[in-house]
Amino acid sequence: MHVVAYLPRNLLAHLRIVLGDTHSLGAATDAAELHSMLRAGDADLLIVDPAMHDGLLAEAIEEIVARHSSLPVVVYTTLMPASMRQVMRLARLGVQHVVLNRFDDEPRRFLELIERVPAHPVAELMLRELAESLRLMPVVLARAVEQLVRTPSRAKNSQELATMAGMTLRTLYRHLTPLGLQPRHLIVSARLLRAYIFLRGPGSRLKEVALKLGYADPGQLSAQLRDWTGLAAKEIKHALPPAEFVRRVADHLRRVDAATEDEVEPV
Repeated sequence: MHVVAYLPRNLLAHLRIVLGDTHSLGAATDAAELHSMLRAGDADLLIVDPAMHDGLLAEAIEEIVARHSSLPVVVYTTLMPASMRQVMRLARLGVQHVVLNRFDDEPRRFLELIERVPAHPVAELMLRELAESLRLMPVVLARAVEQLVRTPSRAKNSQELATMAGMTLRTLYRHLTPLGLQPRHLIVSARLLRAYIFLRGPGSRLKEVALKLGYADPGQLSAQLRDWTGLAAKEIKHALPPAEFVRRVADHLRRVDAATEDEVEPV
């Protein structure tokens, strides 16, 4: 997972301890740099303190949060009247997660929240579809698949998924094949879930979505969306409800034949 943060020095130092080597961190030094980092499209989570600099940047932070409405946000701040006022303002934009310095930012608990927040409702719908298969997997593999579905950037290819699960690629296939699943198809399905989230955002374009997800050619993403759902990107964007999109992706994932499927993972 790639976390982007805009925090005062002391909170940023603690966040580095929390993340350790498990996730990457990009730290913005001002609002303009934060906006630039988020426009790059590789962030899975934004962590901000709207009360930094005595709240002088609160409006700029609100504008950035509103502009990147599909990006999950965690507020990490101190318990003071001024910071709580800023939290309430962000709550009106849909921000739900608040961590208070020295109260509930114990590293293990904080990390659990960080890993849980990026999940979007469509990801949770897909995990329900996969529930039976997840139950039959080794715990470490089930956790890796859950992380992949919630945060597709965690694995760009089958080998990286195997590494997430702490096993060899051969062992990964040995566990998934009897369940009718293939690693690269799981990776594609996770990316399509994130593509749906991005496509449904205001002003989104297929080319920009493809770039965010690592596709060299937007046509590849367009073709995968049609192959997996039977609909064009425009139809998905404007007319396909989340539950129906997930059902179509899950159905395709279950029936796809690895011997005849000819898809290429984005790099």
